[in-house]
Amino acid sequence: MEGTERENELYYKPSATAAHQTTEGGAGERKGGMGKNSNFSKKGLKRNLMNRRDFIRTVGFAGGAALTMGISGKPFVARAAEPEIRIGHASSVTGVWANMGPQIDKGLRLAFSLSKYKDRVKFFMEDTQAKPELAVQKALKLYEKDKVHILVGPIGGHESPAISAVLRPMKKLLLEVYGANAYLVGKDCSPYTFMLGHTTYNVSVPMAPWFLKNLGNKVFLVGADFRTGRDVALFFREAFEKIGGRVVGELYSPLGTTEYAPYLSQIRNAKEKPDGCFGFYGGSDCINFVRQFEEFGLKKDGYVYVNSVGAFQTLEMDAMGDAVVGFYDCFHTVPYADNPQNKTFMAAWEKAYPGQIGEENGMLGFDAGTCIIKALDTVKGDPNNTEGLVSALEKIEYESPRGKVRMGPNHGTIVPMYARKVVKKDGKYRREATFLGYYGTPCGPQYEWGECKLGCPST
Repeated sequence: MEGTERENELYYKPSATAAHQTTEGGAGERKGGMGKNSNFSKKGLKRNLMNRRDFIRTVGFAGGAALTMGISGKPFVARAAEPEIRIGHASSVTGVWANMGPQIDKGLRLAFSLSKYKDRVKFFMEDTQAKPELAVQKALKLYEKDKVHILVGPIGGHESPAISAVLRPMKKLLLEVYGANAYLVGKDCSPYTFMLGHTTYNVSVPMAPWFLKNLGNKVFLVGADFRTGRDVALFFREAFEKIGGRVVGELYSPLGTTEYAPYLSQIRNAKEKPDGCFGFYGGSDCINFVRQFEEFGLKKDGYVYVNSVGAFQTLEMDAMGDAVVGFYDCFHTVPYADNPQNKTFMAAWEKAYPGQIGEENGMLGFDAGTCIIKALDTVKGDPNNTEGLVSALEKIEYESPRGKVRMGPNHGTIVPMYARKVVKKDGKYRREATFLGYYGTPCGPQYEWGECKLGCPST
């Protein structure tokens, strides 16, 4: 793929100021720059520009005829250049989820590099630092200054509602890869916001019957103290208690916590020993929690941890080491899935980014790109046709590397969900997946997140 080397240089080597820079270009070019060999330098302009007299002398009478009649002799009709497609991406490049944003961006770019739009697209990325106020500022900057047509991101479930609320009256598109907030497919749904990945519902509720069957009826809830962490625990609790499960304790630690001993002692000191712990920690929080879970002796004493939102990816597992073996997570992708779409994605990723890991983040970025491409196809490649893009996205249904994906009426995708156990084989950490079924996110007055006026799915 053209530009791969430059793109690899752009990502994963952030300088002190890299998090605040905007990137632009279909193959990872930086904005600006007027080098000595540039066509926009003085020498370049002198070399490439032709004045009116030179043009007339060169073209002459025959050239003028060709301009009006065309080479074949038929009348020549000038065609307007196809509009540039500008994709914005507001995501985490620094902080707790620093490894996720660049991976998602690579997947997004990879999808377009394989499409007919590869020479028309430009990408703009901004770092939200997982802060809602900053995320809104970055989203507005991308739309108002960079003039993007579509915005992808962010990661945090506490960021996405803030951006969606601001973009809705502006009638601007927001495509969420993470940002797993069930309220965005409930009472806070927007005609212009789409959840392409998951919500806090379908990465928690499907695990309730699985937990009861495979681990037992007593759970200790854990998680990072922000919207996603709280909602994952809440929705799991409601589903678990309905089928006879019991919560014997719960704890929530601030994002970015590095010392978990005070929290882990709460698990050990619970009045009843839980059959397992369930909740969500992501990125560096997940790494620190799992490492200290083992160091504190909980794993040795038979305590099991089940994480939500697919937090056990290869980079994280390698950082956690054997401490993570035997634990579980829940997500809607399986990197080793034996389907043609996943094989195509993995081969394309390896070719574009040799030696780098694609997996969940890259795959979800790729799927976001695929959805945009399919929507653009429907509107004949016109990125300015926002209402047409909305209509196309509402009808999305296709076979992806994840499996079959389709859009629900409340703008949340219905996806295959898996419980995944971490094992170590031939010195490498892998996940053995158990298929749980297809899950979207239902809505209505009976649910915590309420009813979406756009419609509600039955599952």
